[in-house]
Amino acid sequence: MAIGGQDRGQLRFGLMEPPAAPVILPVTAAIAPVQIAPVVAAATIAVFAPSEPVMATPVALETTPAAPAEETAKILLIAAKSANVRAGPGKDFAVVSRLTKGEAVLVVAEGEGVDGWSLIRIEGDGVEGYVASRLLTE
Repeated sequence: MAIGGQDRGQLRFGLMEPPAAPVILPVTAAIAPVQIAPVVAAATIAVFAPSEPVMATPVALETTPAAPAEETAKILLIAAKSANVRAGPGKDFAVVSRLTKGEAVLVVAEGEGVDGWSLIRIEGDGVEGYVASRLLTE
């Protein structure tokens, strides 16, 4: 089989020829049996007895219900004709979805400055990603 235009002798197992029948040579001398001396090792009995319990009984802690966290997310609208939702904060990240003008989005984390990227979420569609902050309006 030519690989890359040249046959360099590479063979796969399925393409190899089976080996020739094994050659059996006659035995000319008898092999003397070998004596093996038995090895006896002394065994030491070990017992694990901890001085205190290995596992402690869990102590029930009293918990007070936490106050509900303040909702810091706010709902904004897409101000541009269309906006790309990206996997990360920047143009180098892949486009996850595309939104049109007037669509409402839940802003989870707002980006700062002109070049900021806001983390948005659309609950019904399951879309989550980053949109340029300059494309969002109240």
